[in-house]
Amino acid sequence: MAKKRKKPANRASAKAAATQSPEVREREALQALEAGRYREAIADLKALLKDDAASERSATRRLALAEAYAGRAQELTDKGMLKEALVIWENRAALGPEVPPALEHGLLCLRLGNLEPMLKLWLQREALSSAERERLGEQLAAAVLAGDQQLLARLDADDLIRRHAEPARTALEAYCAKDAKALEAALAQIPFRSPYRAWTTLLKALVRAEQEPEAARAMLERIGDDSAFAPLRRAAELALLDDAGFISALEHAGPQQAAFAAQLRGWLPQQLELAQALAALGAKPKPANSKPAKSADQQAPNRQAMDHQGLLRLLQRYRDLLGADWVQQAKLRLLPPISEPWGPRPKGWRELTDLEQALVEAWNAEDPQGGFGWDPPEAWEAVADALSKPHCTGAGLAAQDRLLGAALALRRFDARYKLLETDPSKGPVDTDPDSGEAIAAEQLERSLAFDPDHRETYLRLISWYRRADRLKDARRILSVAQRRWPKDMAVLEAAMQTALASNAFKKAAGLAQQMLKVDPINTGVRQQLVKAHLRHAAKQIRNRRGDLALKEVGEARNWVARGAGQDHLRERLTWIDDVLAMHYVDRDAARGRLLERLQQRGEGLAGRVELMLAIDELTVSQAQVAKLLELKSEKVRDAADLRSIITHLRQFLDQTERFTKGLSDQLKVMLKGAPWKQLERAELEVACEPLRRMRLHDARQEAARAALKRWPRTPIFEFNLYHSQYSDQGHPKPKELERMREALQRAEEAGDMRVANELRELVRQFLPFGGLPMPSFDPDFDPDFDPDLDPDWDEGSTDQMAALLTGALGLDKLLDALKRKPLRQALEESSMPGVLRAHFLEMAEEEGEESVVEMLEAIVLSAVNSLDGLPLPNAGSGSGSGSKQRNRKSKKFPFNLDLF
Repeated sequence: MAKKRKKPANRASAKAAATQSPEVREREALQALEAGRYREAIADLKALLKDDAASERSATRRLALAEAYAGRAQELTDKGMLKEALVIWENRAALGPEVPPALEHGLLCLRLGNLEPMLKLWLQREALSSAERERLGEQLAAAVLAGDQQLLARLDADDLIRRHAEPARTALEAYCAKDAKALEAALAQIPFRSPYRAWTTLLKALVRAEQEPEAARAMLERIGDDSAFAPLRRAAELALLDDAGFISALEHAGPQQAAFAAQLRGWLPQQLELAQALAALGAKPKPANSKPAKSADQQAPNRQAMDHQGLLRLLQRYRDLLGADWVQQAKLRLLPPISEPWGPRPKGWRELTDLEQALVEAWNAEDPQGGFGWDPPEAWEAVADALSKPHCTGAGLAAQDRLLGAALALRRFDARYKLLETDPSKGPVDTDPDSGEAIAAEQLERSLAFDPDHRETYLRLISWYRRADRLKDARRILSVAQRRWPKDMAVLEAAMQTALASNAFKKAAGLAQQMLKVDPINTGVRQQLVKAHLRHAAKQIRNRRGDLALKEVGEARNWVARGAGQDHLRERLTWIDDVLAMHYVDRDAARGRLLERLQQRGEGLAGRVELMLAIDELTVSQAQVAKLLELKSEKVRDAADLRSIITHLRQFLDQTERFTKGLSDQLKVMLKGAPWKQLERAELEVACEPLRRMRLHDARQEAARAALKRWPRTPIFEFNLYHSQYSDQGHPKPKELERMREALQRAEEAGDMRVANELRELVRQFLPFGGLPMPSFDPDFDPDFDPDLDPDWDEGSTDQMAALLTGALGLDKLLDALKRKPLRQALEESSMPGVLRAHFLEMAEEEGEESVVEMLEAIVLSAVNSLDGLPLPNAGSGSGSGSKQRNRKSKKFPFNLDLF
């Protein structure tokens, strides 16, 4: 190998620099120093001091050279070249007494085992600033705690490092001995300004780490990165990580730091060794000589197999440490996935017990990336059956634990998919016995046989049965829960709600009274009790017993006569009292009170709306009350009045979702032509929601149109406009459909996912395939239509017709997606309705994806025979003799259902 030739020195440039004036050379050297070119600055300043030694600028130049030495030494230290950096520091110290000592020089000497420079600096009290002296004292304190006894002997008796050394070491010994009292007493002897301050902070954080990890982290943050105790702080922070984070961080931790952190966590050396092996396995690089995979799909299985093999070897190596049962469970998790129930099983399957096989199949059934055909509830039921058998083996559980495991397996389906939701806003329940909700309810009931003390299961079943209108089942489960927890507030509330759903108002009132004995300030119970009395009053009104209705209202008033937060209920009861009195007691007196209260509300219609909402639940005729009060039909004309009415509607809907048609009809008349344009954007957004829930479509259209005139193309108002316009009937025009799509795109771009989801559902309602309108009868359809079609019709070729149909129905994109993506993803992207999507997926589970794709193609071709006689694009006009006869069929559903 040829020897590298040494570059010749640039003698010309050096000679040119020597001919420059000292001022120019000094300026260039200082510029290099400022730019961080420390080697260049050192060379220039050394040459300048040598060439111009008699200059009065020599002292300034020497200080600049000292700064350049310091910068260069720090560069070498950062590179780990400690000995070379020490030489540079010593050169700096040799410049003369006018160069101040550097703390970093002493710290480097301490790292290399030489304490003398640090001690010399500490004894020169005026040599360093207060901040540097504090930092130096902390370094010496750390050296004392590390066991340097000679250092203490060389310090003065009143030196803080020496005075506080004994309590600092006592605190360390107390912490290691887990003596909390001795530790607290020792730390109390160390003041805040002590060099051991960071040490006390560290020990206090370690004491609180187990019970208060967040507080411990906050305390550790007070220790700076330049502190002598920073390495211990980093180890403590490492110890506070969760298991996964700790194992991941071990890759970048040094051996001493990792060992100390493991001791703080209470780990054995074998546990640290296992964690380090796991960290190395997770960060294992790909061999340099390995060939790249052709695609990500080809690479993933090999990488997964490599990870699994490494984990299996680790599990076997540390089997005694981890426990044989735990290792066996972990091995089950590492088995290759099973694509479908009838697919091949992994190697060693027959060696597994019945329980282990059932567990693996249940895990695969829940895998979202798994194949078709799996039935999660059936799979977990198999696990429960295996656990419930007396001769169950392989679980490593006692008999009682096995029964609890069976209960957990039966609760798994509902727990994972949240099927029995108690929120009424989720919509009506699916009472079909084969639905997922019914299956989940059945499994929850079965779980109570294995775990009869699980209160939440009782409450969840009672709530779902009540929502499903299966009150008999709800009462059956409730009776068992009440025997077990007769005074439990949640059970009492479930009993009260069930009684209300059964129209057992007196029983509901009695249960509410029991709850108030336990919790007298429970306002929610009082509100439920008032509702119970009012519903009973409505029942009495229907039975023509006005006296009993007044009695119920009086009892309801007793429950809200006192207490904060009940003003709206008291106001409502006052309205109801006067209306009932007008019907059954003294018409003139009650009528006068009602008119006086309406007058107190002002000239607008807000008071009248308040009255209407108050009496609506009593099933009293709104029109009859208005007639008795001689109230004429009026419309809202004032913006403040409109705002007040919207507020009343929102408060009403917060209490109930039920309202009468009479209330809706009167509100519809009042709000026609309301001054929506005088409301602000936020007010209009808020107003549209109660109008939507009360099905006041005309008013919502007016509000949305007024908003769109001021804020055009706003997605939320576009949704309210078209949703209200076509809620009951009709079909939007093509331009309106396009505006819906554009509004959806704008909502997605703005990140308003709530409005985007509503618009998406609205578009799907009319365009289930992204381009296919919802099925509807042709308005021009005539059942006696002559089958002779327009003579201009030309049937065209089969390929041409298929292309026309796929474009019109949006199936071209669907079929293209099926070639590139999984079936589920392709169907979801097609905007297909959920019913059809579920139907196709169910067929795919039974017959495979390929058959579904072929079926969709067949649907397109079969649609040729079921469309109306529409001319093809650019079709030439034919003569009558060339016309063909076709039977006109309805467009209600163009697909051939026989294919399904």
